[in-house]
Amino acid sequence: MLKFKTVTNERECRDLWEKYSEKQVLWDLWDFRFCFHTDNFKFNFIVGFDDKNEIGLLPLVFDAKEKYYTFFGEEFPEQNKFLLNDKQNVKLFLENCPKDTSIYYIDPEEAKYYNFATGDKRYFLNLKKYGNSFEIYLNSFNKKHRKNLNYDLKKLKERGYILEHNNIKDFERLVELNKKRFGNESDYNEKDFILSISKLIDAASRINALDVISIKIGNNAEAVGLGAFYNNVYYVLGSGRNVEIKNLGKLLISEQIKSAIANKCSEIDFLSTESTWKELWNFDSEQMYKFEK
Repeated sequence: MLKFKTVTNERECRDLWEKYSEKQVLWDLWDFRFCFHTDNFKFNFIVGFDDKNEIGLLPLVFDAKEKYYTFFGEEFPEQNKFLLNDKQNVKLFLENCPKDTSIYYIDPEEAKYYNFATGDKRYFLNLKKYGNSFEIYLNSFNKKHRKNLNYDLKKLKERGYILEHNNIKDFERLVELNKKRFGNESDYNEKDFILSISKLIDAASRINALDVISIKIGNNAEAVGLGAFYNNVYYVLGSGRNVEIKNLGKLLISEQIKSAIANKCSEIDFLSTESTWKELWNFDSEQMYKFEK
């Protein structure tokens, strides 16, 4: 019979994470999750034991503001996994979760071991499927769609723009443009979120994984995309664009795809939000899951 204990000390939690995390995707790295660990959250890692042998952990945190338990990093990081030596024990760990636990964006591989409720889809582009070629990828569009996209990109090129990489100061412009576009629905209205993304930019810079793409027209950055590389995957993490300039969003997506190809990535992770436009771009998708108690 398994026994469990709760670990609340940050250093101990980090040591446990480093011990069990497989570090396959960006969100397996402590630094990239800790960016979203604000003062509202208290560590509540659940460690399991078979007799005296440690067998893994479920890395929960308690949101003192909203009064519920969730996965370390809260809702921005995705592909959440249970850090266990034997995944057959997932059910026992979940049964030991405290009341008012909600875990979102559970990786599809975990669904082999528990009957989770379906959640959102994660959207990604498998570049290997298109020979790591932007032109071959565009050929996956129907003729009319491809023609319209090429026309829109051509018109922007004729207007004139400059691409710039990794001008971190343009993050302020990204925030401004995103808030203007989405209004009250923009995540960037929250100071904690801006601080978390700023920390993420620092974390990516430290491991030379940052890719900020700025599209400048005249003297202004009119579109800014935030991305990061890890283990041959390009992560699209945020963006802002001037909605008064038509088709800037299409140009920014195209340049992020080209940047991923230039950096020899085999996949681009577009995360799960705003699914409608992602369907139009012929992205691949996979079902993620959720658990609520």
